[in-house]
Parts: sequence; structure tokens; C-alpha cells
Amino acid sequence: MNAEGDFERFTRPELARLFRALHLEVTYRVGRGDYLIRQRDEHRLDHTAAGTATAAPTTAAAQAAAGAGAGAGADVILDLVGGAGSSLFGHNHPDLVATARRCLDEQIPFNAQISIRPATAHLARRLSETVGATTGSRYVVTLGNTGADAVEAAVKHATVEHRRRLAALQQDVETTLRRLHRDQLADTPCASGPAVGRPCHLVLSEALTRIDAMRREDPVFVSLRNAFHGKSAGAGTLTHGANVPGDLHVPGPRHRRLTDWTPQRVISALDADFDSVCLLTLDAAGRAHSAVRRLSPVAAVFVEPIQGESGVHEVPAPTLAALRELADRHDAALVFDEIQCGMGRTGTFLASEPSQVSADYYLFSKSLGGGLAKVSALLVDERRYVPEFGRHHTSTFADDDFSSLIATQALELAHTYRARITETGDLLRRRLEQAAARWPQAIVAVRGRGLLLGVEFVLPQPDSGLLREAIDSESLGYLIAGRLLHTHRIRVMPTLSAPTTVRVQPSALLAHEEIERIGAAFEDAAALLARGQYATLLQHLTVPATSPWQPKAAIPLPRGSHHPPRPPRRTHLPRVAFLANIDSPAKLASLAPELAAWSTEQSAAALDRMWGELDPFEVTRHTVTSHTGTQAEVIMVAAPFTAAQAGAALRSGHGAWLRRTVLDSVDLAVSLGAEVIGLGGHTSIVTNAARDVVESGIKVTSGNSLTAACAVDLLQAQLAESGPRRRVGLVGAIGNIGAVMAELIAPHCESMVLVGRPGSQRRLAAVADQLTGCADIRISEDMSHLADCPIVISATNAAEPVIYPHHLADDHKVLLCDLAVPGDVHPSVARLANVTLVSGGRIQLPGLQTPHFPGLTLPPGIVYSCMAETMLLGFEAGTSSPSYGGLTAHGVLAARDLAARHGFNPARIVFDDICVQPWNADPTTTPTKERSR
Repeated sequence: MNAEGDFERFTRPELARLFRALHLEVTYRVGRGDYLIRQRDEHRLDHTAAGTATAAPTTAAAQAAAGAGAGAGADVILDLVGGAGSSLFGHNHPDLVATARRCLDEQIPFNAQISIRPATAHLARRLSETVGATTGSRYVVTLGNTGADAVEAAVKHATVEHRRRLAALQQDVETTLRRLHRDQLADTPCASGPAVGRPCHLVLSEALTRIDAMRREDPVFVSLRNAFHGKSAGAGTLTHGANVPGDLHVPGPRHRRLTDWTPQRVISALDADFDSVCLLTLDAAGRAHSAVRRLSPVAAVFVEPIQGESGVHEVPAPTLAALRELADRHDAALVFDEIQCGMGRTGTFLASEPSQVSADYYLFSKSLGGGLAKVSALLVDERRYVPEFGRHHTSTFADDDFSSLIATQALELAHTYRARITETGDLLRRRLEQAAARWPQAIVAVRGRGLLLGVEFVLPQPDSGLLREAIDSESLGYLIAGRLLHTHRIRVMPTLSAPTTVRVQPSALLAHEEIERIGAAFEDAAALLARGQYATLLQHLTVPATSPWQPKAAIPLPRGSHHPPRPPRRTHLPRVAFLANIDSPAKLASLAPELAAWSTEQSAAALDRMWGELDPFEVTRHTVTSHTGTQAEVIMVAAPFTAAQAGAALRSGHGAWLRRTVLDSVDLAVSLGAEVIGLGGHTSIVTNAARDVVESGIKVTSGNSLTAACAVDLLQAQLAESGPRRRVGLVGAIGNIGAVMAELIAPHCESMVLVGRPGSQRRLAAVADQLTGCADIRISEDMSHLADCPIVISATNAAEPVIYPHHLADDHKVLLCDLAVPGDVHPSVARLANVTLVSGGRIQLPGLQTPHFPGLTLPPGIVYSCMAETMLLGFEAGTSSPSYGGLTAHGVLAARDLAARHGFNPARIVFDDICVQPWNADPTTTPTKERSR
């Protein structure tokens, strides 16, 4: 198996599916400066896309980065992701590589725990001096491996510091109480203050009880709205809006989130968390005086001076100052998380430096390792440091000299490139702001400082439901990233918890000649969004994927958690929902007219990529009126898989995933207020004829009864006129519709042959055994046995045609009734002069109604029978579903009567003609014939 397949199967299958869906399944083999190089793959380059893609480096800087060893097939990509902030000095900076080589050449020990490590000590001193140059303080440094490590270390240290502070206060109160008992003053009333007149021992005993209770409680940690501090248990609790499902969130420390950044609101935000106790002091005369002491459960306040993952939002200086005051008010530690924004990325070593606000703890990682080493650091003001902390907070892979030497070199580079970062950042931001000014319909804002920039895009509102689902707030940034990667050879990614914002985080080495190229690429994406040119914007998705599809696990979130609660009713009408999968790639343009420029092959490739990543979506809604005047609102919901994909999933044993997808579609329908839910196409098949859909108070139908009823009258009339040639071939008899059709038609036949696919003989025999009224019933797995049948009925679940011209007679007339959706009959059959092809299972709506349901490519006013049955059940609240579970002859006749009551009549499409015959008409009369309207 190739690396892509191994990644999908053995490491992170959910990410592999996402990469595949968005055409981001790229492997890079060389990193050099601001460039990543992948080997060119002719099949996967955008030969089907807009024609602007090129594998050749487009600037002198890119050509130089490619180097002599890249080869003619190299694909040179300008990397603006920068390791989410880690690659401030580019990929494989020569000074950092030289340091790493020296460590290996000199065989500097990596595992030398319980020893003095000179490089670690030197790094700690340099970090303390560098930060202290701004704050005037000295720091004790705790090293770790990742940013989340640093956050967890800060949480632990603040917890210990908070408990020690309470313990010291408790000890002071206990000492005072012992002194009062020693001096026989315990019962003396307090001389002044809020506890005046109360016995001293009672006042202090109550204080000890309250202090001890707070010591036993977990402390509280504070972070801001939209904060991102990592994904471990503690850091994840402080993180907000990281798109983590509820059942993947692991409870961490007690937490408060500040949603209002107004300085005065920040300062007083946690006043309700204070607890107050009375403490005593003794004067020279031995009299006790009481005073109130406020206790706070708050241990630390965390803040990113620039919130990177929430869309690059700078926390205003007045808010940082208010957080300093809040921390002091609660005697808590103020923690500046500079993991992404620090190390000089914004032009100053500390992103917080311009605010002139100092913190008690500082956190670093990402660029501290220079893009080569995994290292992080917690800096604690030495005046607050708990001496025993370092002895008990240890890590196997922390404090190694290899990472420390590289990090020390990275500190030197941060100082060297400081002026260049400021200059390049200013130029880049101005160019991006020009793009935003030119396309305000597509770009909301450009934010950030230095080389930490974000471009927020306007979330578009395409006309089609399919594109509204595909281009949602979670995917917009990734789709833009795909466009820039495959068309402009520029690598970007959205920020994690604000995916409509695309991060721009190049290295300090970014060549100024690349800035215009970056601006032009963003203008291209913005122009396509502003003009609604989605076919071009998404064209990179039309390149066939090379990795096999793998389904999501069938273990879902709890039912009903996927969609918002029901919206308020806009109308008093009953509401029904009709669910259907996407028929075939050729129908994509009907569902999304914006993609009409795509070929069927491109549509198939795009649907194949997005298979499993799209959620169900509302297609359209219309009001339909019965012949009686009764009305119902009809909502069409798409289950996001094609008939071919359903067949492939069923064959590979992934029926549970398909069923889950349909049930998610049902959840959406319920959330939209549907009282009747109809299952069309494969949505009925994969839910066991709707039996797996269990909804209290909601009627569910497969619509199969009316589908069968549409053909019964026609076939019975035809058989009555056939004389001795009453021989019927039935394809798909083991299916729900086919079995009931066999039951209803058998009494009118002289002979019948049930034809199935190879391996179906046993089940065909079981159907044949149940039939009565026909003397000659045969079974076959050979389609050629249809050649002797003047009447052929087909009702399979196949995704592709199963009946071709060579299967049918060429020496006598044949009536071929195709009840399948998609059709079972190959288009070439329609050219046979002796064959009358009737597409059954269609219904004409009463009157002149012509609602348009995208994806149903039928003449105006005609709908599929399964959809019609859904509508009919909406008209009659008291009528039970005739098509829930296994189909019956009684249910077919009941559906026919229901349709007749409301003026819904069968429409048989004979080639280009629509033949309509009322249910209550004489079956021997000639049906009304209309041309397609």
C-alpha cells in the first residue's frame, strides 16, 4: 500500500478523508526556505482545471529554492502556512541545520536525564534575559516538547501556587488562633471591624473552615472568548471554538470564559467568585481587630496577545491592561500565551510588547524550535516560582541538549531578522489590503502584525442547496486553499477555529518579489467568490482521487444533535419532506446549476472526492395543492451519495454507514418540521424499506406502493388484449416493488419468467413459490430469457442499466415498463422500432402545477410516484402509510385510491410523450397524450 493509503488506514483516517475530499492529499519531499517541493504526478496535476496551473517555479526565488536536485518533474510550492507559525525561519534554515548536524556529528547525548545539561541551562538564561529586557523581571524556565505541554505546565504551576498561597494564609490564621488560646484571649470579643463583639475563636474558626474548603476545591482558570491554547485536557478546556464535538471534549480544570472584552467589564467579571472571611490582628494591648479578607478561587488568567487560530484577532492593549488588573485583583497569575505570536513573528520579540503590559508567566513553542526541534518553554517570574515544581514536573524528552541548542540558535535568528520581519510584514499586509479593497464583496478584512496575518473571506450564499452545503463556514477556507495550491502553487490553510479566515504566515526569508504573486492569487480567489464563479473556484475538485474511499465510522453523535431546532412555522400548512440520494453525476448540474460547465466526468470526480464529507442538505421547498383544494408544503432533502456510491458501499460491507447517512437526512427533515417523511431512491433500500426509520408521531413512507400502482392498471389492460401471448418477464422480483408486481400480475398471465442477477436463484424460487394464478412460472439468471416475452417489467435497485437491446425480442412487439430510478434500461433500447418503452412510477400533479425539484429531470408537472405518495400523506393526516416496511398488494391498491381522491394520476412517459390516464378511467380507453411541457 502507498503512503497515502497507509495514512488513511493506520493513522488518521478522518483527516485522510478530509484531505481527499478537498484535493489536499499532497506529499512533500523537500522543504527549503519558504518552499515545499513535491514530485510531479501527471495524473494528479490540474490538467482538467482552468489551465493556469504550472509545475514550473514562477519566480527567481522559487527557482533558486528548487535547486539543482529538484528535477524536471518537481512541483515547487510557496508555503504560507509556515507550520502554523513554527517555520518563522523557513524550512531547514542552514544555521539550524548546521546546529543539528553538529549535535549528531559530536554525538551529543540526547538521553542524559538526571544530569546537568549545559545547553538547556544556556537556553533558559537566554530566554529569561530576552523577555526580561522588555519586562525588567527574571524568570525560571521549564522546558517541554509542545505548546500544549507549556500550557499544561502553566496550569499545574498556577494550581500549586494558588494552593500554597491559601495554605500560607491558613497557617497564619492557625498561628493567631493558637496565640489567642495561649494568652487566654480566645473568648475575648473582637474590639472593632465587621466582627465586633463576636468571640475571637469563633471568628477565626469560621475563617479556617472557609479557607480549607477553598483549598479542597479545584481552582478556576480564566480565558477569553475565541481563545486557542491547545488540545490536551487542560489546554482544551481553556480553548474556545476549536470545532470539537461535545463527546470528544474531556473535562479539564474549572474554567471561566470572558466574552466581553470591555476593560471595566473584564476587571469586575469575576467579582461574584470572591468569598470573604474575617481575619484578626492584635494590637499592643492584646485587643483583637477584625478586617475582611477576600478569597478568590482564580489561579490564573490566560490570554494570547494575538489570537491566531480564531482568525488573527489582536487583543486591544486596554483589554490586556484590564486582564492585568483582573489577575492582581484575584491574586492570580497573568499568563501570556505567545506560542504562535511570539519569538519575533510580529516584529517585536513579544507580541504583547507594544501594550506595555507584563505578565507573570510567558509561554513559547512553535518557532522556538526553528521548525526542526520540538520544544516549548514556560517562563515563571522568579518571585512567583514554586521551588519544588521542577522536581515534580518532569518529562522524558524535555531538557535535551539537541533541542536546546537549536532553540538557542533560533533566538539568535529572531534577533537577526527582526527588522526584516517588520518590513516584509508591512509590504505583505499592504498588498493584501489592496486585494481586499478591490473585492470588498469577498474579503471582510486583513488582520494581524508582522508575519502573522489573516485574510477573512465573506461566506458566500450560492443559489443551490448543494453548494451552500459544500461551501459552508467550515470548508470555505480549505476550498480557497485548494484553489491557491493547484492553480497558483501557493500553500495556505484556514485558521483552526475560524475557517473563513486564511492564515498567511510566511517565514522571515520571504522574497519581496513573491508578495505581488501572493496578492494576485488572493485577488483571483476573491474575484471568483464575488462573481459567483463556483465552477472555476472548485475546479481542483474535479481531478480524480487516487486513494480509495473509506467511510466514516458508523458510530454517530446522538440523534438530533446534528441540526438546529425546528424553525418557527411560516405557514399553517402541513409540511412533508422527501428524501432522495443524488441519482447520478449527470444530475449534478440540475442540483447545482452553478456547476453546469463541468462535464459528467468532472462531476463524477468531484462527487467521488466529497463522498462521505458532505452532510444532507435542503434542496428546495414548494407548496402543492390537491384536487380537493388541500395544500401541503413539500421540502426536498438530498442524501449526499449517488446510486453508484450506494451500490459500492453495500458491496463492500458499509451498509451501516449508508444507513447512518440516511438517518442524518431524516434528522434534518425532522428539524425542518416535517410531519411526513418519504424515502426515495436508495434511501429506502438502505433503511430496510424504511423500517429503520423510527420517529414518534411522524409518518414514514418508501413510496413503493404508488410506484407499483402506476404500472398495475396499464399492465393488466395490456395483458387483457394480448391473447395467448400473455407471457411476462420480470426483472428484479426479489426487490420490494418487483415481488409485489409479480403477485399482482401473475393472475393475469399465461406464463411468467422471473429474471435475477447471478446468485439470486434461491431467492427467486422463494418469490415464485408464493405466486398464484399463473400456471407457468420460471426463474432464470440469464437476461436472454427476456427475448421470448412480449411484456417486460423491470424494477431493480441497480445503479447502472441492466437491460440492453440484445436482451429483447427483435421479431415481435415488446412493451417494456421501467419502474426503476435510476432507470434499468439502456438508452439504446429506445431506438428499437418494435419496443415501446414506458417509464412508469411517474405521477402528474393536479391542474397546471409545475413545481421544480432540482435533480428530478422529469417534464414539468410530473414527479416520481414515491414523492407523490409523500405529498398525498401530507394531505390526509389520518391516513396511515401504505409503504412502511414490506410492500403488500393491499397497500398498492390503497395508494392508488389515495392518489385518485386527490387528482394525482399516473403519467407514463413513452419515449418523448406523456400519457396520462385517471385512476378511475376505463383501462381499455386510450389515455390522454401530451407532449412534454
